[in-house]
Amino acid sequence: MTHSPPALSFSEFPPISQQEWQAKAEADLKTTPYGRIVWNTPDGFQLEPWYSTRNSATQIPVPPKGNTGAMHSCRRILVRDFSKANSACLEALREGATALELFFTDPLPLNPAIVDRMMENIDTALVPIWFSGAINHAALLGMLVETEAFESNRGGLLTPAPLSCPRNEIDRLHTGTRLPEFHTISIDTVPFHEEGATAALEIALALAGASDALNRLSHADIPAAELTRTMVIIMAAGTSHFTELAKPRAFRALFGHIQKAYGDTSGTTPALFARTSRLSSSVLDPYTNLLRLTTQTLSSMLGGYGTLQMEPFEGGLTTQKDAANETTACIPLILGREAGLDETTDPAEGSPFIETLTTKLAQKAWELFTAIEAEGGLLKAIESGTVAAMTAERKEAQSKELRNRKATIIGVNRYPAELSASQQQNREALLQAVLSAPAASRTAPFELLRLQAESYRAEAEKTPSVFIWMAGDKAISRRQAAFAEDFFLCGGFTIAGEAHLTPDENSVATALFNGPAIVVLCMADNEKAAAGLISLLKTRNPEIIPVMAGRPPENHTNLLEGGLDSFIYTGVDVAAMLEAYHRKTGIQ
Repeated sequence: MTHSPPALSFSEFPPISQQEWQAKAEADLKTTPYGRIVWNTPDGFQLEPWYSTRNSATQIPVPPKGNTGAMHSCRRILVRDFSKANSACLEALREGATALELFFTDPLPLNPAIVDRMMENIDTALVPIWFSGAINHAALLGMLVETEAFESNRGGLLTPAPLSCPRNEIDRLHTGTRLPEFHTISIDTVPFHEEGATAALEIALALAGASDALNRLSHADIPAAELTRTMVIIMAAGTSHFTELAKPRAFRALFGHIQKAYGDTSGTTPALFARTSRLSSSVLDPYTNLLRLTTQTLSSMLGGYGTLQMEPFEGGLTTQKDAANETTACIPLILGREAGLDETTDPAEGSPFIETLTTKLAQKAWELFTAIEAEGGLLKAIESGTVAAMTAERKEAQSKELRNRKATIIGVNRYPAELSASQQQNREALLQAVLSAPAASRTAPFELLRLQAESYRAEAEKTPSVFIWMAGDKAISRRQAAFAEDFFLCGGFTIAGEAHLTPDENSVATALFNGPAIVVLCMADNEKAAAGLISLLKTRNPEIIPVMAGRPPENHTNLLEGGLDSFIYTGVDVAAMLEAYHRKTGIQ
């Protein structure tokens, strides 16, 4: 016997007003303020946790993405040897790449024959070829004009021509219709992103760069529509999914105003090229990078980028580099072909939350863009230090969130995994990888601490350890102990043990049995017992470093005067405190 599902009608689901929804949310939150679930974005505006068509902001019109097909998955190929570069290109295409970036580590002599050799067995009519690195823009483009393989190629030059490049050199970048699909004007905001630029600032810098380029080239009698067609905007794809999805949409919405200012009413949009951000990539726990790369790829696809260049999830220091490349290449294949995202066109359109985010992001970006224009354009704003000040301010705010663990990066400032045997063997190479991270890296401060502790262990054949002493209310002290354990593991310390002990001399001997350098007291707010324990610990071992988990009580000065080193609790600058413990225990 089968049962038919009951018939449902929309009348059973009446519309809910914002006021009703918020009242229910506040009831569910109980004593937690409603403001705790309102998102204070890095760009300074707030977003409610819920929007409907009735309470969303007036939506800014977003033009459709310029590319009508699937997003290209681009593999970066380091070019040091031309024949090896061809082999690497073919391997990348076999693994699913649909575009190639040739990155020249050093200036190399190029001619049509060499380019033909690098492009051997590659259908350049279908595979966009992008050039970057140590390239001479005018010379390279002049040579590509003579290369038959590039007559219909849809790639371009990703390394921007120097902003101070003489106008006669800039003019040489534009050679009429000989390369009608090739992109010769590149605006790259990734360096600003890696200095700390937020999404809105990145959009503003892209608009300012485009405006500067259009302004500089307007004297050459090249139509603005032609310049836009040959332009590529390069932006970073970060890990904040909805923000990164809205970023290219907000750029497309604003770029039309720049076009109109230069007399272009064609509706042409520049090519949009994304690079996965390196700021949140972990060197020591690389498999978590697969999750980050997945959200970055998803945001890029749904946001409407034409091409995405993905960094491998690992650089060959933990696993085989070929395996890392192949695994990374599977992400866009699964999302595009198996999940069907290759078939979508602006799927975010109509979502009240994303449309509101797009609008607010665009408003903030336009505000920043006009401030840059008031300086005389991007080049002037860079020279005056305005752009550096903008990025530094945002870098500091984001760094603070990571250092006090208001924001979490799994495997970095919370829940770090032990180093594998291969990582221990490659310790020096890992250290160099961390030291060469971008200036605004969110992972480097913590991973540097762990590697310093690992280097100390290798040299001294031991690592300063921590004993966690619990007492009082077991539920409270257990929570404090879990916090303390994760806190010190993020700094590379080992845990000598943890136990719920009575505060007496016999327990002191138990706590110090394995020779810890630090004892963390998780006393469930029992300051009186803590004072006695600190005295016993210091009497037994004057070098011991007593630390107390929990916020400082009213009489905390008495505890500090009695020998307590410090307090650890939610909201402290974890990285700074771990660095201090490194110095006190001899790691640094």
